[in-house]
Amino acid sequence: MSDTTLNLDVQAIHWPSVIRHYRLSKGLKQAAMAHDLGVTQTMISRWESGAAIPSLRIQERVFDLYWASQTSVSRSAWLDRIGRHPAVVGVINADGCILRASRGFRRSLDCSRHALEGRYIHEAFEGDWPALHEALVSSGLFEGRVASAESIDAITFLAPDGERRRRFVHGLHRPSFLPGPEIVWLLSGADVSERVHADVSARLGGSKVIRKAI
Repeated sequence: MSDTTLNLDVQAIHWPSVIRHYRLSKGLKQAAMAHDLGVTQTMISRWESGAAIPSLRIQERVFDLYWASQTSVSRSAWLDRIGRHPAVVGVINADGCILRASRGFRRSLDCSRHALEGRYIHEAFEGDWPALHEALVSSGLFEGRVASAESIDAITFLAPDGERRRRFVHGLHRPSFLPGPEIVWLLSGADVSERVHADVSARLGGSKVIRKAI
């Protein structure tokens, strides 16, 4: 890890939020989810209240269900699709490491894949994105506590060759639940003008709005 990377205290997955968010997102009653997982309704209730933690088998099963609900391909194939996406899309883990940067992301910054992927958000960028990552960590995105976020960001890309490229980006952010289990940050964005940056900032009442899952 780069010396510029912050040593953030990333907590464990918050299973009450994950279990309840999945159940409500699918419109399931506790009894129906219990049937899908092969457990009792009482156990679902205990998980949601925090009185018990799902077993490793159930944890993996819940994330498999999340995964099946958003795609029919493998994790590696999904990351490959992200890499070919024409818009600005990035996949970032809890440590802030950029796992995948889309074609549109790389085109926006006029850089190669290796200039982004494998680098940490705090070493690759100055401006709002490092602070946004810290806010998402502290709000619990990587624990399953955040449903989505919207941001309007002024960033400076620090290219490996020392060049600096400034951009204004309107971003939409959400957690993606990967087999593992692992929760990652799915960043989607669009380059905007300085005027649009000011307008969106006024609408949001600041640089970002984070919406809790439950």
